[in-house]
Amino acid sequence: MSQKVRIDGVKYTGASVFLGVDHCGNPCWTRNPERVMVWLCDGWRTRFNQRREQRPRNIPIKDKAGGIIDWIKEPLGGPDVAELLSDREVRLQCSWMAAVPSSILATTNRIEGNEWFAGLKRKKTAGGRIPGFKSRHRGLGFVCWRNASKTGNALFHRTGRKSGVVVITGMNPTRWRKPGEKLHWRVIIHVRVSRPIRPYTSVHVDWTHRSLVFVNMPLPLPRTGDGAIGLDRGCVHTLASSDGTFMDMPKPSKAELKRLKYLQRRMARQDRTNEARGGRIAKFASKRRQRTLAEFNALQGRIVRRRNDWIEKTTTRLAKENVLVAMEDLDVQAMTKRPKPRPDPAKPGQYLHNGAKAKAGLNRSILSNNWSRLMKRLKDKMDANGGRLVVIPAVYTSQTCHQCGHVAKGNRDSQAVFRCV
Repeated sequence: MSQKVRIDGVKYTGASVFLGVDHCGNPCWTRNPERVMVWLCDGWRTRFNQRREQRPRNIPIKDKAGGIIDWIKEPLGGPDVAELLSDREVRLQCSWMAAVPSSILATTNRIEGNEWFAGLKRKKTAGGRIPGFKSRHRGLGFVCWRNASKTGNALFHRTGRKSGVVVITGMNPTRWRKPGEKLHWRVIIHVRVSRPIRPYTSVHVDWTHRSLVFVNMPLPLPRTGDGAIGLDRGCVHTLASSDGTFMDMPKPSKAELKRLKYLQRRMARQDRTNEARGGRIAKFASKRRQRTLAEFNALQGRIVRRRNDWIEKTTTRLAKENVLVAMEDLDVQAMTKRPKPRPDPAKPGQYLHNGAKAKAGLNRSILSNNWSRLMKRLKDKMDANGGRLVVIPAVYTSQTCHQCGHVAKGNRDSQAVFRCV
């Protein structure tokens, strides 16, 4: 569990930070805290991308007709990508990264690895592309270890009832020390806190949105009961428990859905206008489209946060009240696949009705209930609390009598009526 705080401002003390050399070979220093923060973000992102470009990807080998005959593995950075350098070698090769603290550069190893394998798992279950590089235009940020040295870095100090500072320290190379100044410097990040900061291992700085996250160890949930319960995931009711209780995830209101549809249509019209002016890429230069996209993202984000809040509160309550929870093992990816087309044998080139429209509505209903996230968060909290989540194979569960174990299609007259025959 993490603690997120708001950044109120940044101050800088100590020696001027060495930012590298310009095109004429002259050293550049700065004491501007805003520029120092952007420089730290650039250094962390560059080191992250250097590690990411070593990851393999599958490249098809095609024949003259364009058919794929084989696949080969190639690094993301291309076939001529250089071997990965150590942090020390990077500092020597890139002068502008010479003063970046080691506690910031070292985090890229674990962060890149976690994001890469999480992205591959997400691609396997939900589809999409393999994880790529981090772009400067998608946000500025960096990560710093708390216990990277004996003295530590990114230390938090309470300065008031609702305020504190996070101090990140560093030093310039002796070769690039500014005349008349020392080597060491400090960046003091002022944050606004609402509760005591628990022990943490690292801090994640989001400089674009001016926020900072302390990464803490998860706290065990105080148990309020020792019950056992079975949960069934559905579309009409998100969760149905074995004691007859229904738990429903909050849905977007009609006004929100109407506004979302309106914004999507407006962006489509703006895309057509921008394409006529300068190609499809021109849509990113349209300020009106950017404002429309920002409004759409804000509304969509509010809906997503409302769902996530319900998931966290519901799974926390279930983990506190029960030591054993049973759920069906549902393959959400297979359940939300689009139906295969049905060619019309009497009319070549045409297709028969395959129920794609109805299946699309069912898929939206399944995905909007976040079945996978719900089960994952419940499993995490049950494991952290000493409980147990039992996953039951979903085959014939609706036709099986829980008392005698008899399986028959006639056991269930309807979805609400079960009678063992």
